[in-house]
Amino acid sequence: MKFSTRTSYALRALLCLARSGGSLSLRAIAQTERLPLKYLEAIFADLKKAGVVRSLQGSSGGYRLTARPQQLSVLTIVSALENPKETLYCLSPNGKKYCSAGCHCGVKTVVNKLNKSIAQTLSKIKLAALIE
Repeated sequence: MKFSTRTSYALRALLCLARSGGSLSLRAIAQTERLPLKYLEAIFADLKKAGVVRSLQGSSGGYRLTARPQQLSVLTIVSALENPKETLYCLSPNGKKYCSAGCHCGVKTVVNKLNKSIAQTLSKIKLAALIE
């Protein structure tokens, strides 16, 4: 499982939302966290699709978390944005294109175990634990 800039930005933005205790506009989050607004819009579209956030209309609109920070796992957030099977080429759908072993070596077994362990750990870490 990899953590891209996208996931890093999402975690920062969601922490900002959690600290606010309510809803915030993406513009406010982008300014507070010094993140590119257009990139944040794309990230939040995926977070909304995954049910992590919901959008609110109107003058006090913006986004808010769908669950309390104490209930929202880091795994849920990461899974909304990343494909956990792309740690190594051999686990990705296009892996055979890049791997000369044809995805049948012992590395795949080790990486699968590692991914499961990471997923278990991330499922136990809640967004609230990351708030400073």
